[in-house]
Amino acid sequence: MTGVHFAPDGVLVRQALRRLEDGPRSSVELAAEVLGMHGCPPAMARRLVGQLLDGIPEVAREGEGGDAWRLAAGGPRTRKPTARRLHDLRYAVVDVETNGGVAGGNGRVVEIAIVDVDRGAIGGCFSTLVDAGVAIPPSITRLTGIRTEMTHGAPSFSQICDRVRGHLRGRVFVAHNAAYDWGFLRAEMRRAGSGLPRGPRLCTVHMARRLLPGLERRGLDSVADYYGIEIRERHRARGDAVATARILVRMLADAERRGWTTWPALRKALGPVPGRGRGRRRGPHPERHEHANDGMSDGT
Repeated sequence: MTGVHFAPDGVLVRQALRRLEDGPRSSVELAAEVLGMHGCPPAMARRLVGQLLDGIPEVAREGEGGDAWRLAAGGPRTRKPTARRLHDLRYAVVDVETNGGVAGGNGRVVEIAIVDVDRGAIGGCFSTLVDAGVAIPPSITRLTGIRTEMTHGAPSFSQICDRVRGHLRGRVFVAHNAAYDWGFLRAEMRRAGSGLPRGPRLCTVHMARRLLPGLERRGLDSVADYYGIEIRERHRARGDAVATARILVRMLADAERRGWTTWPALRKALGPVPGRGRGRRRGPHPERHEHANDGMSDGT
């Protein structure tokens, strides 16, 4: 049962938290009550519930072998943005380039960029190639220009993990198809043995669907062209992240002009989150910017 991934802000996590409010539960109990897997073998239940709850700061393991779960003492139950204006929130705009595989499986991050946006202004950018110890297929090299030998000598993800968490902490996670980029970051952080950062997430594809309903395509190129934004170094993490940050600034201004001035107002205006993906890429080309599942989340 490898390759199963659950959204950290999804319905199943929330159901598990509600169950744990009544007291500790074993993995077998949670598998039955939350996943609907009655009679699940203990080893499988332990694996599946671990994939569901590992890295969720509100919970902790207990018991022999860590086979029971409880609410963490004093752990915050929610971390929702306040009703401050959207303009006043802090954002981390993320883009990852990968080797073309599946998040949590054979897919690995080979480049990452994170751009700060504060009070409507674009700030610093952290970006680096990542040595994932994997070969980069020719199809990805043709698209991104990243060759395997370029990653040699770059830091591994485990070496930059704390820095990545620091850039995300206290900020709204933003990406053009947030489910895709978040899925790969989530998988890399778990692989590095790091807890997952908690917080709200916002997808500029989802925003484009509501703010720009007349736009035929909502890929990064199309949305950037609509706003007159030039993308330098297309299909490289830094270039795409900077372009997405500039798009975000314009979209937030458009949202406020429509009266969507706070996070709750924006969430209500954007409507239900479409069916969530698992951050997977189908095929060699990272065209997740066009049509993949996306959404908006409070990260709770």
